[in-house]
Amino acid sequence: MDIETPKTIVDTLIISDIHLGYAFSQTERLIKALVGYEFKQLILNGDIFDDLNFNRLHSDHWDVLSYFRQLTKDHKVVWVVGNHDGQAGIMSRLLGVKVYNHYFWNVGKKRYLAIHGHQFDRFMSRNPIISNVATIVYDLIRKYRRDGTAFSRWMMEHNRSWLRLSDEVADKAINYAKLRGVSVVFCGHTHLARSLKRGGVNYYNSGCWTETPSHLITITGNKVETIAYS
Repeated sequence: MDIETPKTIVDTLIISDIHLGYAFSQTERLIKALVGYEFKQLILNGDIFDDLNFNRLHSDHWDVLSYFRQLTKDHKVVWVVGNHDGQAGIMSRLLGVKVYNHYFWNVGKKRYLAIHGHQFDRFMSRNPIISNVATIVYDLIRKYRRDGTAFSRWMMEHNRSWLRLSDEVADKAINYAKLRGVSVVFCGHTHLARSLKRGGVNYYNSGCWTETPSHLITITGNKVETIAYS
């Protein structure tokens, strides 16, 4: 007799940067992680797609979209637009979910905010060509090095430019949150999971689903946790 593994019950799940259509999107790992939870609200915090070229979507990428659409029947699913997500109207019709540039909600007396974070990335907005070339080089390293995944992770965690970007997004997100009376702010975009507290604001980055480990964030009451999946 098979005994079903009990699910972890939480109020909200937050994931970002799945990059469906990207060769290194960890879609199978994502589905295995999500089905382990029972939740009321799922927040897709940007860059769910790598781009809107649907020809690049593999069968397991379509499985993820189908799973999200099924969730909308009895869960609240929120989609916060990222810089890779393209036209919000197309996404909204595809999944049957409402799309936001940023999403506010309350937990008790505290105000929470989910925003992708590319809005705070000054380098990307000012240097789109350099950013695109860097992405191509990064992908080639992952493709042709035997230790591509481990090496790309090492690059992200030790590259000064990447770390400065992570700090810049965190600093500006915290300042943005302060101006809007937000106690807890969640971003993606940098692909580096982290958390910090400054000036009375808690900042969390939900990492990504293109690297190992991948991450998601759970919220239960006032408790926020970042969970890693390898």
